[in-house]
Amino acid sequence: MRSEQDTAAGARQARAPRRRRDPAKTREAIIDGLLAAVTAGDFAPTAREIAARAGTSERSVFVHFPDREALLVAATQRQSEMVEACLVDPDPSLALSERITVAVRQSAAIFDLQRVPRLPGLQESRSIPAIDERMRRTDDRIRAVLAALFAPELTRPDGASDEGLLDLIDGAFAWPTRHHLQDRRGLSGEQASERIERAVRLLLAQR
Repeated sequence: MRSEQDTAAGARQARAPRRRRDPAKTREAIIDGLLAAVTAGDFAPTAREIAARAGTSERSVFVHFPDREALLVAATQRQSEMVEACLVDPDPSLALSERITVAVRQSAAIFDLQRVPRLPGLQESRSIPAIDERMRRTDDRIRAVLAALFAPELTRPDGASDEGLLDLIDGAFAWPTRHHLQDRRGLSGEQASERIERAVRLLLAQR
């Protein structure tokens, strides 16, 4: 039998209000749940599956995100911020070989984050303008870092920037190149980095 002390403790526990999860943390957990599902290869997880990964209720998903588009836009924002955190502080005073190595490492880090989420992101960007705009903004920031990093090689005698050469450098370091080399050709990350570094050296040698 329960003692009076145990009974009183139980009554107090029953009367005590449940601790509510911080709404901001719940919202972040839901975004993380979606990204985790997509990274695992589930490009269209249900609200129930996202909630399970987030450790919350299915109802919470709809409380924080009234529709699918709102959640996708929020996930794109999170993914973009993670990618932008990988961007280096460009130092054009370094030797060219060092700058190429820096850019190769940056591209590898970005690809590791984007490898799977980029695929559905590109698909969704075709019908959701906010996703397209956010992804393009990140792409522009990556391009700006490369432009600053290789400014000495990109600057023409007249002082203008060689945008055509920048297009080629940007493309060499971009997600599609690593996707082709690693996911289609089956190269390792290290092998892909070697190919990319070689391509950039050749591009700049032909300048």
